[in-house]
Order: sequence, then C-alpha cells, then structure tokens
Amino acid sequence: MDLGLNGLRAVILGGSRGIGWYTAGQLAREGCSVALCARDADGVAKAAETLQSEHGENGGSFFGESADLRDADATRAFVRDAIDKLGGLDILIHNASGFDNKGDEEGWARSFQVDVMAGVRAVEEALPALKDSSAASITFIGSMASKFYFGRRSSYGPAKAAMRAYANELAQSFGRDGIRANAISPGAVHFPGGSWDQVKQSQPEFYGKVEKAIPLGRLGTAEEIARIVAFVASPAGLWINATHIAADGGQVAAVD
Repeated sequence: MDLGLNGLRAVILGGSRGIGWYTAGQLAREGCSVALCARDADGVAKAAETLQSEHGENGGSFFGESADLRDADATRAFVRDAIDKLGGLDILIHNASGFDNKGDEEGWARSFQVDVMAGVRAVEEALPALKDSSAASITFIGSMASKFYFGRRSSYGPAKAAMRAYANELAQSFGRDGIRANAISPGAVHFPGGSWDQVKQSQPEFYGKVEKAIPLGRLGTAEEIARIVAFVASPAGLWINATHIAADGGQVAAVD
C-alpha cells in the first residue's frame, strides 16, 4: 500500500530513540523529510546523520536539534526551526514523555510540562504551517496506562489521558482546516535499551509473566508501533480522526 508519505514533512518531539526513532526511520523510508528533537545534543546529531546516511536516497532531508521540552521557549523554538528547515509541515508527532514512575510532585510537574504542555506548545507553533498543508495530521503517542491501572500510582497515565482528550479537541476544532488529530496508545513494547529491555535483564521472571499475559504471547516491538503511527499520520489514514487507537496486542482485556 502506498501511504502517500513521499515528499511530506514531519516533526517528531522525542525522536532520537525508542518509538520516536523507529517512527522517524519508517517515515524516512517512505520518503518523508524528518525533523526531530531530544535533550541529548550528541544523540540528536547522530540520529539526524543516521537518517541521512540510511535514507537520504529516498529524497528526504533531515534535521535534528537539542531541546528540553520542559522549557516552553525551547519547545517553541525547535518547532519553528524545524518548520523553517523543512520548508513547511505536514505531520506533527509528539512522542516525548517525562516518564514519571514515582508519583511525587516533581514527577507530576515533569509529566505536565513534557507530556502535556510540550504537545500544546508544539501544536500552537505548528498550526499555521499545518493549515497550509494538504495532508495535515497531529499524532500523540500515549500509553495504555491512560485507561488501565498497572499497579503503580504515578502521573504518567493521567498525563497520557489528558492528551487523548486534547487530540479530540484539536480534531473537532481544526478538522474543517484539513487537520486530523489522533492518539495512539502502545502497551508493553520491547526495544534494545528501552525500559522493558532493562526489565527483561533485571527481572526475567516478571518479564516472562507479562509476555504470557498478552494474547499474542510476546511484547510489541518499536517497529510495529512505528508502522501504526506512520499509517495513522499518513494520507492513507485520512478517515481516522478524533480517535484513540490501542496498540497493545490485546494486553489490556477491556473494551474502550
């Protein structure tokens, strides 16, 4: 299937590793130009260089910039710089998270700034460019923790739930401008160096129990989530709007 991504321009917040990085690679393979950010300047530079060396032949251009998404000015500046470098914008993906797992006040503040407000600020900066696009979409990478209690109280799930509601508001408000907005919630996802990879090494018995509890018998992969994100964000997913998509392999045994 041709996703219609060739020649489009994408910005990914939190794109130098994990799901964001795999999504950048998937979009680049489809011919997208990609701008990404993360806090680690070296990691961002390496990510942009890798995209260029591995996918530059597909016609896209690639831009990376270090940005602390807790900082309002830095977030807005990155989005402006990215749009300028790409010559416009078609796809905005917010993948970054504060990853609070303690539930203390510091964690709540970090989640609010990174998971929620970074997305709000990025959208505000991106809206004029998205309105000029003929294939505009906004995609928030959430978590199944936004609808299911996994046994640990923190701000992570509530912050991701807020982004689900925000995606719906954007879709209802700007659909007439041709801008779609959706949220995708992965379940447990394994990739090298990720949190579940660390669990696999440090708590193999617990990791095995999680695997067995998933109907498909394993955790998801970042590549699988990236393909879902690419489809939903692409023109091929045109009629997906104001939607929350669970991407957990059936891990959460519930009806949305």
